[in-house]
Amino acid sequence: MAKGKRRATGSGWRQVAPLIPVALFASAFTVSATDDPAVATASLEQGLSGGNSVVVPKQPISQPASVPQPGVVGPGVDPGEQPTQVVSGLSKNGIPNAALKAYSRAQQVLAQADPACHLPWTLVAAIGRVESNHGRFGGNALNSQGVAVPGIFGPRLDGSSGMARISDTDAGAFDGDGAFDRAVGPMQFIPGTWRAMGVDGDGDGVRNPQDIDDAAMSTAVYLCSGKTDLSNASDLNAAVLRYNHSQQYVDLVVSIAKAYAGGSWIAVGNGTSGDDVDDAGQQIGGGDINAPSDKNLPKTIDLPTPPPTVITTPTDERDETRPTVVPTDRPTSKPTPGKPTSKPTPGKPDPTKPTSKPTIPTTTTPGVSTLTTAVGLIVGTVGSTVAELQTATTYCQSEMAKVTITKPTQDQLQKCVTAYQTGGAKAVDQVIRNLLSLLGLLGVLGGGILGS
Repeated sequence: MAKGKRRATGSGWRQVAPLIPVALFASAFTVSATDDPAVATASLEQGLSGGNSVVVPKQPISQPASVPQPGVVGPGVDPGEQPTQVVSGLSKNGIPNAALKAYSRAQQVLAQADPACHLPWTLVAAIGRVESNHGRFGGNALNSQGVAVPGIFGPRLDGSSGMARISDTDAGAFDGDGAFDRAVGPMQFIPGTWRAMGVDGDGDGVRNPQDIDDAAMSTAVYLCSGKTDLSNASDLNAAVLRYNHSQQYVDLVVSIAKAYAGGSWIAVGNGTSGDDVDDAGQQIGGGDINAPSDKNLPKTIDLPTPPPTVITTPTDERDETRPTVVPTDRPTSKPTPGKPTSKPTPGKPDPTKPTSKPTIPTTTTPGVSTLTTAVGLIVGTVGSTVAELQTATTYCQSEMAKVTITKPTQDQLQKCVTAYQTGGAKAVDQVIRNLLSLLGLLGVLGGGILGS
């Protein structure tokens, strides 16, 4: 089969190839909605025995589909990779043909099953990018049937190293572990959640979490469960936060979805993870499969911008003058031996003594610590403690002060802290280099302080 032609767009290259209209795929499903969770569950169970109903429960699915992992936003995102890097590299990274078709089909089917949900294929695709890089995490690729091979399995959820602890729920049927659960497949479903609501997305009679068709359709059903309208900013935030209880995860997913909606994507071969678009359409272990062309993709639905998470930090009414940030300023000179230092003025804090530690505020979501500083709220990575966040903040303030950045902005400090918690001191060096470059100071300060 001839490879699809390419044409230039405002944001990169997209493959244009012949395609059986995606509406034909959508028509293969019996779609419906119900207010009765029992009926919904029974209908979903039919998919395991050969039925092909796609039912959207009218009660929101509360148990998470996937769980946060310490040190990363999601398995498909490299440790230390900043959200801006992920979004800027979307076109080069590409979306495999089989995944693109599964995401497109999910929007078509949900538009019939639950039109009030307003599900865009770009949101499902964004979750696929964060969870498994569209089925390519860990050396996997999607075969001609859309199944990840050799199989995507998350870390053991045994409570160690900051991971959640989830005892076995599937007798090892999906994850091969009879003691503890592991997230499985391109959308990284926890086996217990998959058993409860997994969907047969391609009508082959099997609900397989490793199958991108089943996984993408199940993700769509999960997001639309309950009276969800994804064109509403608060509903969008709540739906993705139910999927994975991390606001950092939600923010990245929504950013990726918006970028995809703006055209930041190309179709690539199912085994291709780079930018070799000439290989688009080629399969591993089977014949050709053509990605949806621009005209055959369902109309992109605009996503709203979720409101920023507002966190109120409790104050101590008994001591309104207590400072809430570790100071970044350092003394410029040492006291002369034998001479007394100046005494503090009564009623004013003594500058020669360290100020009190930052106050410990409440957390935004389970497993997410926050810290109030003079420049604003700093949020830790999922699973990190307040003590670890404080250490990261102090380290960043110290390293920035070395290059004369004594008053970083909230955004600068947040990026540095996130880098420290995900990639250590080396990642902090890179963040500071980038900052110095933006400020025009890298040539003056960077070589001597940070090294070449």
